[in-house]
Amino acid sequence: MIKVAWVRGRYLNNFEGQSYALFSRKIKITGISSLYPLDEKVSFPIIKLPSLSDLQRFSFLDKPIKFLANRIIGDSQILFGLEKFAGQFDIFHAADPHYYYSYQLAKLRLRNLIRCLLITSWETIPFNNESIYQKKRIKKISLKAADGFICHTERAKNTLITEGINEEKINVVPLGVDLRRFHPKKRANNQLTILFVGRLVKEKGIIDLLEAFYQVKRKTKRSKLKLKIIGDGELRKGLELFIKEKKIANDVFLLKRDYSQIHQDYQEADLFVLPTKKTNTWEEQYGMVLIEAMASGLPIIAYDSGAIKEIIVEAGMLVEENDYQQLVKKIIFLINNDKERIKLGKIARRRAEEYFDAKKTAKALEEIYLKYYENFCRNSY
Repeated sequence: MIKVAWVRGRYLNNFEGQSYALFSRKIKITGISSLYPLDEKVSFPIIKLPSLSDLQRFSFLDKPIKFLANRIIGDSQILFGLEKFAGQFDIFHAADPHYYYSYQLAKLRLRNLIRCLLITSWETIPFNNESIYQKKRIKKISLKAADGFICHTERAKNTLITEGINEEKINVVPLGVDLRRFHPKKRANNQLTILFVGRLVKEKGIIDLLEAFYQVKRKTKRSKLKLKIIGDGELRKGLELFIKEKKIANDVFLLKRDYSQIHQDYQEADLFVLPTKKTNTWEEQYGMVLIEAMASGLPIIAYDSGAIKEIIVEAGMLVEENDYQQLVKKIIFLINNDKERIKLGKIARRRAEEYFDAKKTAKALEEIYLKYYENFCRNSY
């Protein structure tokens, strides 16, 4: 049995973890997180370690901790005590080379204190996270020490290549979802619901969506058209104020939801909209919500930003980033054309079944672990 440490620090989560819970008996996976991870409801054991990032769960400390940590050590995602687990696993699998725990593992790998280090790289902007010297330093060392990389998009792979990583070290594996949980469900056609799932921050385009919905309501006069927003973030109070001022409180639902229940919201929706926008340091790297929407048989409207085009392909409609008027037009078009909406929804489900099944993801990841175990671990015993 191959023992794998899946190191994710504060961002250990179940939307990514659902694929890692499906390994055969050949792989034993253990998560390593901070004391307060994003999601503890994963189907494998977790080791919790103290971290500066734990303090960021307090909103008034989030930005100060991040600011100071970035400039003093390079990142807040340090895991105190991680080194003592060096000899307990065959493979350590971290996420993104700019996180401090990746750097911690990289130093151990360079000293041959761990046998194999894999890093999942989500980044789609070449040379990002290098504006601060300390961050650039830990990223550079992590990239150098890693035995292999896993990317979930070709865009991320090309980013690594641009940064100097040998293509032969990069494995591309689309990240999937549980298709038994995320699936279409017949529902009464008494109202039409637009769904958004994500962080309530400016770059996710939630302001554009809310304003677009207000315009759509004015132009279509559809009394049974609803907007459901699932998520939380710094814009929540501002969104609540907008909803109140525009008198659309009966049509817009601003909710929080546990990931274990989120599939129900997709099944109750008719259209998924994600107008995310690129910033100087971030763009949509993958969009798990897009995968969840496709698996649930929902047509998608999204800004053509980051990796979105690569993910949805023909399963939705793309709008040029920041083209608010086109966003309004596309929404009106799909809510008024049942056949086109249903057609795109069926295409979306087929695409999810072909490319984004968590079982296929687990099988591909297992093959990668077996390959690296053979190459880096077996001969060391």
